[in-house]
Amino acid sequence: MKADPAEKLRDFFVKGKPRLYKKGEVILRGDEIPNGIFFLNKGYVKNYSFSEKGTEFTFIISRKGDFFPLAWTFVKTRKPYFFEAITPCVIYRQSRDDFLAFLLTNPDVLFYITGRITNRVDGLLERMEHMVFGNAYERVCSILYILSERFGEKKINSEIVILLPLTHKDIANLLGMARETVSVEIAKLKNEKILKTAGKYFYIRSLKKLREKAMIS
Repeated sequence: MKADPAEKLRDFFVKGKPRLYKKGEVILRGDEIPNGIFFLNKGYVKNYSFSEKGTEFTFIISRKGDFFPLAWTFVKTRKPYFFEAITPCVIYRQSRDDFLAFLLTNPDVLFYITGRITNRVDGLLERMEHMVFGNAYERVCSILYILSERFGEKKINSEIVILLPLTHKDIANLLGMARETVSVEIAKLKNEKILKTAGKYFYIRSLKKLREKAMIS
């Protein structure tokens, strides 16, 4: 029986010593040269940057099984991006050279991570489309739908809980919007019985309605 590519990827990284990061701790700064490839074994990490005015914009949220930084991994391109733990995280690190050698001798793993990267790019393109063409309401609906697909878990009552703890500011940073605007649109979704919240967790009460409101074809 062939080994699962995801398990092979994890096994490659976890040979090293685990690194523990607290919520809010910066793992990699935008002005740092990466000292290896980081593998997320537990928790969530956000990849973000700042505008000239100091506004934060979140590009990607990584989950268990993801590795970073992507551009530096494959083409050794440095980007002024920060990586920060959203929750307590367990991370392993291996050298770039060892990781690339591992991929060359394990094409099934390379194919597997190529698929994951492709899905991530598709999500970014979808976000860009709605950021350009959608109004504030549609943009909020769109990002909640995307988050429910990536981090959602279906509950017994058919609701979907987004397992990633999020604030209104986190949503705003994913969309390049003001937090106050996001709060207004979230309130509308609650009034329409499409969304509810409990602490920092979002519950999608009707994924079908949310998709329709986001104008996703």
